[in-house]
Amino acid sequence: MLAAGGLALMASAPMAQRQGQAQAPVQAPVQAQAGVLAGYKHEHWTLEEGAPGRINALTQSRDGFLWIGSVEGLFRFDGLTFEPVPQPGGQGARLVVSQLAGAQDGTVWVGLGRGRGVMAWRDGRLVDMAMPHPSRQVTDMAQAPDGAMWVVRGGRSDGTLARYADGRWQEFGQDAGLPAEQAWSTAFSADGTQWLVTERQVLIRPRGSQRFAATGIAVTPRASLAAGPNGAMWLSDAAGTRLLTLAQGRVTAGARLAINPDPVGGTRMLFTADGALWETTWNSGVQRLTMPDKATGSAQAAPAAMRRFTFDATQGLTSDQTHALLQDREGNLWIGTEMGLDKLRRVPIVVETAIPANSPTSYRLAGGDDGVVYVGDARAAYAIAPGQAARTILRLASPAGALCTARGGGAWLVTGERLVRLNPRGAAGPAIALPRGLMPLACGQDGAGRIWLAALDQGLWWHEGGAWHTLATPRALPANIAIGGDGRAIVAFRGPAPRGADLPFVAISPAQLQVDGIEGLLPSPLDDGPLISGARGLQAPLARGSTPVLASANPWAASLNGLVWTRSGDGWGIGDSGIVQIHRADLVQALTHPGQAVPWRRFDFRDGLNSFAQKAAGAQVAQGGDGRIWFLTRRNLVWIDPAALRRNLLPPAVMVRSLVAGGTARAPSAGLRLPPGTRSVRIDFTATSLTVPQRVQFRTRLSGPGLPGQWTAPSTERSVTFSDLGPGRYTFQVIAANEDGVWNAGGQTMQFAIAQRFYQTWWFPLAAIVALSAMLYLLYIARVQYLGRLIRDRMAERTSERERIARELHDTLIQGVQGLIMRFQSVADHLSHDPAAQAVLTPALDRAEEMLIEGRDRVKGLRRLEDRHLRRELQRLLDNLVTGASLTLNVKGEVRPLHPDIVDEILAIVGEALCNAARHAQADAIDVNVEYGARALAVFVSDDGIGIASIDGEDGANGRAVSAALMKGHYGLIGMRERARRIGASFSIESGHRLGTLVRLSVPARLAYAA
Repeated sequence: MLAAGGLALMASAPMAQRQGQAQAPVQAPVQAQAGVLAGYKHEHWTLEEGAPGRINALTQSRDGFLWIGSVEGLFRFDGLTFEPVPQPGGQGARLVVSQLAGAQDGTVWVGLGRGRGVMAWRDGRLVDMAMPHPSRQVTDMAQAPDGAMWVVRGGRSDGTLARYADGRWQEFGQDAGLPAEQAWSTAFSADGTQWLVTERQVLIRPRGSQRFAATGIAVTPRASLAAGPNGAMWLSDAAGTRLLTLAQGRVTAGARLAINPDPVGGTRMLFTADGALWETTWNSGVQRLTMPDKATGSAQAAPAAMRRFTFDATQGLTSDQTHALLQDREGNLWIGTEMGLDKLRRVPIVVETAIPANSPTSYRLAGGDDGVVYVGDARAAYAIAPGQAARTILRLASPAGALCTARGGGAWLVTGERLVRLNPRGAAGPAIALPRGLMPLACGQDGAGRIWLAALDQGLWWHEGGAWHTLATPRALPANIAIGGDGRAIVAFRGPAPRGADLPFVAISPAQLQVDGIEGLLPSPLDDGPLISGARGLQAPLARGSTPVLASANPWAASLNGLVWTRSGDGWGIGDSGIVQIHRADLVQALTHPGQAVPWRRFDFRDGLNSFAQKAAGAQVAQGGDGRIWFLTRRNLVWIDPAALRRNLLPPAVMVRSLVAGGTARAPSAGLRLPPGTRSVRIDFTATSLTVPQRVQFRTRLSGPGLPGQWTAPSTERSVTFSDLGPGRYTFQVIAANEDGVWNAGGQTMQFAIAQRFYQTWWFPLAAIVALSAMLYLLYIARVQYLGRLIRDRMAERTSERERIARELHDTLIQGVQGLIMRFQSVADHLSHDPAAQAVLTPALDRAEEMLIEGRDRVKGLRRLEDRHLRRELQRLLDNLVTGASLTLNVKGEVRPLHPDIVDEILAIVGEALCNAARHAQADAIDVNVEYGARALAVFVSDDGIGIASIDGEDGANGRAVSAALMKGHYGLIGMRERARRIGASFSIESGHRLGTLVRLSVPARLAYAA
């Protein structure tokens, strides 16, 4: 029978598509599971949960996927997702799959109906194997010991077999000894003999032979074959299931061990690893036959010795029409039906079905010193001897109110107003009457033989010396009772506890606790006192130096209602987290080191638990003499055998399904390259651990530009998203662990690259720098040109204004002065006879003439002179300079025409510099140098005089440039700088004590040169 598995789930909404995540498998009702196989859990996927319908065949590939062949097509399943397998080229009608076979080399062979022949899944794609003369459908496939694949071609009476080996097909028909009738099934026994059933008989082909021989064994149509645990061949048809024995070339059939339900309709058989034989039926679900001799499958046993269990739709199977069976490499049994897919798997939690489920009152539990476990419910008391199922030992008129261990063996049971001692046979001795109206919910017997009772509103009572005793009023309210390791009774109270050194028990009150209430009074791994369980964790209030084990770091410790310790040091408890397993040394460490996390293992509805812990006083966990641990839930009694726990040592195979970028899914492939600008990718992956796929954990990491390449924390998520990625090559790795923490450390690796946008290439920054530099240079040129035009425009305006002023001066003032001079000259001529007047007027007229000439020169200077030559004008300045120093003019470079305005300003600056040198420098030599350069026109005026600092009576510049501050008060120097600024020229003066002075003027070529 099947164990009460997980909590019954509500029906899921229909799914319109098969591809994608399947909905969670539906758990069969507890009552149905309890009637099938103890220690198994049933899960199923119907059409509403996304499973394909009309499943004909199942197999498992080497990578762990479950392959499903149905009328609706070919699918593969990782335990969570049904994935349709596309046809070659994606064209044509859907595949109708009739048979599947997983080959030794990892190939999945697909037998098809509707005359489509055979296909095979190889290297990640489905290929047509081009079988000649395909039949209406493939009815069976089997791989021979030599690796050849044999195909039974149903619906034809000739050429019923085809063999594929070494890349070619070979057909077998009447020329190979086959009768002219349809064939249904083929299989190979351990000695290499090939067995074949047709619609009428059994044939064999000895190993190495090319011909089949009749055996004389008659069958009904649609019979099937299967090799047993020892390699012997079994036959099933409408007449029943029986062993076929080949000895000395002769085949005999054993006794019919089971008569199959009618009609048979193409029965399939499967021997599981435990030696049981499973069979499909046409309309009666599946049946399980247990062999008298699991090792040999002895045919000598009488049919009556066989045990048969039936599992059908009334117990939760998706349909009574079953067509396919498979046991995967993890030991799970898969059943393909007309309406979906079913799975039976072993679970550690077993429901004790001999005790009725759903008691109207709480269950009561006690472990006897004799190794017998005692249970009470609303109607009876039960005893569970080591290695046996529960049996009723006492019918109860009133529900069990309290149950506890009795000293010397057995248990004490409170029922009605009586206290009864139980032994494995029932009540032992006379009952003890309780005080009238007392309704205890917990009890215990201490080392002195006192029997303690705790009643909710009636206080604490104990039986001693043939009488009942209680505490003086006001009564404290006891919550629970336990017996310590030293034999003393320990009582936990809901409110203030009694005080006093003479109390015959140990009292614990909530004021001593930090765990939010009292939900369990549990045995402690420490020497002092018990453990108290509350909503916030565990505490040992009587143990000095201990600290609470809080649920924040240990979620298993919240509301732990029961706990026992085994001789091996394991602790088994039940609480809000389900059934938990811890180790004594780890809990001791946590009780003495604050914040320490305790390693633990959880057993919940996926492990067969079908309810939650009941919230009741008294023991909730007990250990039997056979080592089984018993737990009370709100629905029933369950047990775990620690010695029978088996870890799944098979690491899951890991596969990357796809990479999604920009809304497009891409299959993993070598050289996978994503388009430029890709910033985020989602990677979907899976692992083929079919036992509890919901507990498979994954760790991932992505290595690449700017990434640390660290592994993520374990997670059950089967996709991961990475954002803010840049161009470059990336390596993605994923590893997985099964439900027992066995890791596939190799996992799978996928590489991909993100292409660069043009601005992400190595040359783009360099090009950008060059472009920016060019742009800045062009802006600089444009600015300089603008400033040049501005200066030239201003100089043109100034020249025009000077010319206007010159005309006005010439036409007014100069002409007027000329007229006045002529009048005064006339007067002077009339006074020629007067020497005294002549002496006054003649010098005045001479001075006036000089002023007139100078004025004309000034006016002339205001006018624009197109033909002024810089060298000639400079030479004129030198010629007019009055000084005792030697004067030199040097011109270098190709002489080019200059803008007149520039010439005027240069002459003014040079003239000022020459005047300063002549007046103040005390120089022996004054030099003027002109350089016509390609970039600038440079003019230098230098002397070897005493320098500007000496002129001012200061130590001054010491051979450095003369600053603006030093020029303060020297208006000639300031004027020269201002003139240079107006024409866009650079200007500097270098001078030092006794080092002379150098005036430097540099005019940019674009401003200085006229052409």
